[in-house]
Amino acid sequence: MYKQCMTLAFTRVRVSEISLLHSRQSASFVVVVVVKAATRVDEEGESGLSLVSPRSTRTRGREDESRRSVSFGSFRFFRSFPGVETKTARMGATDGSRLSVAPGLDVTGPHYRTLCRMMSKRARLWTEMAHHDAVTRNASNTMRRAEALCTAQLGGSDPGELAKAAVVCADEYGYDEVNLNCGCPSERVCGKGESEKCFGAAMMLDAELTAECARRMAEAVDAKITIKHRLGVRYDKTMTKEEDTDCYDYVVDFVDKIKEASGVDHFIVHARCAVMGGLNPDANRKVPPLRYDEVFALCDDFAKTDFTLNGGVNSVTHAKELLDREGGKLAGVMMGRAFYKHPCLLADVDRLIFGEEQRVPPHTRRSVIREYGEYGDRAYAEKGGDDFFDAKSRKQWARKLFKSIDGITYGTSVGGRTFRKAADALLDTHYPLDAETPPFVSFSAHIARCAEHIPSEFLDAPLVDVNPEGDLTRQDGKAVSEQITAQLTSLSVRA
Repeated sequence: MYKQCMTLAFTRVRVSEISLLHSRQSASFVVVVVVKAATRVDEEGESGLSLVSPRSTRTRGREDESRRSVSFGSFRFFRSFPGVETKTARMGATDGSRLSVAPGLDVTGPHYRTLCRMMSKRARLWTEMAHHDAVTRNASNTMRRAEALCTAQLGGSDPGELAKAAVVCADEYGYDEVNLNCGCPSERVCGKGESEKCFGAAMMLDAELTAECARRMAEAVDAKITIKHRLGVRYDKTMTKEEDTDCYDYVVDFVDKIKEASGVDHFIVHARCAVMGGLNPDANRKVPPLRYDEVFALCDDFAKTDFTLNGGVNSVTHAKELLDREGGKLAGVMMGRAFYKHPCLLADVDRLIFGEEQRVPPHTRRSVIREYGEYGDRAYAEKGGDDFFDAKSRKQWARKLFKSIDGITYGTSVGGRTFRKAADALLDTHYPLDAETPPFVSFSAHIARCAEHIPSEFLDAPLVDVNPEGDLTRQDGKAVSEQITAQLTSLSVRA
């Protein structure tokens, strides 16, 4: 096949041969072949392939089926064969995108992603957003090498620096997908004094700059480049005034310009607008209304582009309903806060969303706690172990590790905070600061002791068809919770 491709690269290329290459070879290799073929054909005066400017002439928001393109450098090579149907060169959404865990600052760090991967082998995970400067200076704490099915999310607005950061993410860390954040409404990223330093949702106010950033990133790496954005931006937090930047046509133009300049073909859409100023990030997830219909309209207007819907998806069942809606137009659904507060929902997504067989034996809270404790011990050793940690830093490390799993008892009738209360009560006992020789307690032992205060019926229940609201049917749940709290209070006092 290699010889066949090289021969085609320097001879006249027929339509059927190009289609064959696109269907069997990787996108990066196809681009090289098409570029060489295009040059050869052009020299011979043929019109089968042509070199044109980066902008096409198709109607805004409607993909022209007769003209498909492949980006290479600052140019775009269009296959234009009137009356002949050809295959597209689009790579499609990356593996795992059917259901993904949304990026969350101070949430989706390496420890939390490890917990998620223990429960789901198929869902796509995302890093926390990292500014391009932090990544290029190796100052980001969220990136980790050799993570499968994980997207590295970047923030920033400098095209050259974003390209450098994308290279670090793809080539040094090995991420197969790099995303540019164009949807975060936080004042910390959108409210900077100098406009050129603003990023996040502020990027939607400058589609040309965003398109240039995406183009430079796409040219720099072989990894897939995606864009995460909202359905517009506005300044009126009362949601009563009409604003040109918060309408469907504005989003269509935004997507169109990015596609044309960069070839990006996967957009992750938070189905709300972003309110710039006046609302904090939490309110920005609640006050602006959800507009799912507009996300599905984008699927219609850009039929050869993938869209993932984010926002307001509170259960795996709801995610599946959205994936099945209108014949399965969406490439994926992204869930965030539902997984953050109730991580056990992830334990069954491989079966419910990806069609895998039921895991045997199924996950239980006890098995997840045990596996995560073993991970904590390995992470402690890799960090340097006792030679690296003193009493204070060991305690901080244990607290940080525990934060990612403290929602494991959410949805049980003893209350989602019970596990966290146990950890707080035992932390001073296991990691004292005033002892001359602090007793060594491994993280796995610490977390196992915490689990002892949770009734076995919850620890050993199979995590199958997990109720997103939790199983709160036990009549004596309140009494059991109060009894456990009293035991933990007594333990804390003795410590």
